[in-house]
Amino acid sequence: MKIRKTIAAIAAAGAISLAAACGATTTGADTTSSGTSSSSTTTQGQAGDRGPGGGVDVGSVITEAQLIALIQEAYGDASLGLHRGHQPVADVLNEVLTISHDELHARMSQGQNLAAVATDLGVDPQTLIDALVEYWSPAIDNALAAGAITQEEAAEYRTALQEAFTFRVNWDGEQQTPTFSGVAS
Repeated sequence: MKIRKTIAAIAAAGAISLAAACGATTTGADTTSSGTSSSSTTTQGQAGDRGPGGGVDVGSVITEAQLIALIQEAYGDASLGLHRGHQPVADVLNEVLTISHDELHARMSQGQNLAAVATDLGVDPQTLIDALVEYWSPAIDNALAAGAITQEEAAEYRTALQEAFTFRVNWDGEQQTPTFSGVAS
């Protein structure tokens, strides 16, 4: 009996750590045998919500500095391993990959990156990258509309966003995360 309690405590601690890494706040979640949660979970990643770790709000970017920070966040957090943090992109992942958050974590724990998960599910990784770029592109449009960047710079920022998400989806666990400091004016 003592072993079961110890294993349950370790599993619960792992679930809490994983939820924290995702940016999710679990409120008494009870997982059913189907792997779905039977209580509420608050997450980020909705349009207008903040990026990883409470970073830049996609819906309110109006300066070039905010846009630079957003694109840096699109690379993900290397300290989270293959996971790289996916709360700010959770809606896109759910929509494109059509698997549960738990299933995604299980696959990543087995060493799959987002590209491998997508491929296993019959989804072209480029489809996932394109959806992520589309989800975050309004930030570029907002900065352009605010006069913070030119039309030419907006095109360059779209390319930078594409590169960031391509890196994130295909990250092999070895490459150092690039530092993004803006586009050349």
